[in-house]
Amino acid sequence: MKTFKKILLVLLGVFLTLAVILLVNTFRLGHTQIEPGELMIVEDWDRDAMIDRFSRSLQFQTLSSDEIERDTSEFLAFLDFIEEEFPLVHDTLERTLFGELTPLYYWEGSDPSLDPIMLMGHYDVVPVDSTDIDGWTYEPFSGRVADGYIWGRGAIDNKINVMWILETTEYLLTNAYQPQRGIYFMFGHDEEIGGRDGAREVARYLQDRNENLYFVLDEGGAVLTDALPLDKPSALVGIAEKGYISLELIARTPGGHSSIPPQEMAISELSKAIVKLHQNQFSARLEGTAEKMFDSVASKFPFTFRLIYGNRRATSGLLKRALLSDSGTAAMVRTTIAPTMFRSGVKDNVLPNEARAVVNFRILPGDSFETVKEHVENVIDNDKITIREYASFQISPSPVSGIDGSAYRILQQTIMDRFQDVYVAPYLVMAATDSRYFTTLTDQVYRFTPFMMSVRGMEMIHGTNERVRVEDYEGAIDFYHHLIRMSTE
Repeated sequence: MKTFKKILLVLLGVFLTLAVILLVNTFRLGHTQIEPGELMIVEDWDRDAMIDRFSRSLQFQTLSSDEIERDTSEFLAFLDFIEEEFPLVHDTLERTLFGELTPLYYWEGSDPSLDPIMLMGHYDVVPVDSTDIDGWTYEPFSGRVADGYIWGRGAIDNKINVMWILETTEYLLTNAYQPQRGIYFMFGHDEEIGGRDGAREVARYLQDRNENLYFVLDEGGAVLTDALPLDKPSALVGIAEKGYISLELIARTPGGHSSIPPQEMAISELSKAIVKLHQNQFSARLEGTAEKMFDSVASKFPFTFRLIYGNRRATSGLLKRALLSDSGTAAMVRTTIAPTMFRSGVKDNVLPNEARAVVNFRILPGDSFETVKEHVENVIDNDKITIREYASFQISPSPVSGIDGSAYRILQQTIMDRFQDVYVAPYLVMAATDSRYFTTLTDQVYRFTPFMMSVRGMEMIHGTNERVRVEDYEGAIDFYHHLIRMSTE
């Protein structure tokens, strides 16, 4: 009996020790949040005129797609439009065109020893799905102002950034503002198809001039009301981008008549390969950007999540399963696999000799083109399947920008001053932006668009009924005014 009691006491001691360790790890989690300050609000904006100009900007059909020929006249008309509407920008700032359609403006600072900043946006937009025209509440290129929103393709992605920056700059010039630090503004014309003639050429031009940038701000994250299990919205600032590659899988087998199907057919072999890839995803890794995001708000999470995250060395399996259970968080912690195209066959009673599928991979920092190809080859393991790169558009994962430098702190403070009751967290951008071309010019490249929406609202990007709230559009003008003043004085 005494031995049994001793064992119980030992077990109790072990349990209490473990409980103390778990609780200590839980409650010592910190965060990187700061207090909001006072926003430099401008009272004399002509907000009605701004909304009207933005509405008209959405009426230009500046379409970019690999499947359609660019209508250059729409792009040139848009450039004429902004020149007419923002005369001080064009009379005062130096402008250089790249690819004949991407303008780079330079606002010289009073102190040439300071590295300039770069504020970016793009004015090309994706086409509208012709099968879903009836799903639009208002015509997609109407720029309609109704129901508290401004509607139209480009309202979020991404004429909104272009117009915000121009409105703010025109106002500052009207009031004789002189920045100490120089400012570049770049508005890409081909971001939606890779930015090779626009942003890439601008970056090369600045490299040739041995330019160093203080920081870059492009589109990317936003203030999301329901992205993280927090008691406030989370302002997600992109500090890195995933890479991009597509692989084509080609299955070849003898054809023939469908009435006598053989054991092995091109479509079935290809289908098995796709299923294998789906069932053998890349491993999840909670590191890098994702870990920085959670660390930035760790102590603000509900207790259960803090308990799991604070003891993640012991609970890594449970934590990863929780993250992988949601497609949004899963994409933050692993390279994703998405079959996007499937082609085969010419007639319903003819066995095709060939079947093709295209699979798109968004590459987590730490993975590479080579690790993706190796994974695909090992998983499929079928000599009837040929694997090759699809198209020439490939992007390596971007470098990860720091969150301890002065530029991030300025951006974080500007966000807090503008939105007040939010948390700011670094974030991994799933898509590609033009900012990736500028990572050789600065190690402080950030991606953030200053409006608030739900995760579901993000479906409007490239989707139906793209729109932005009028109050968000107006508020972001204040954001850019505040940011420019804070980073150039």
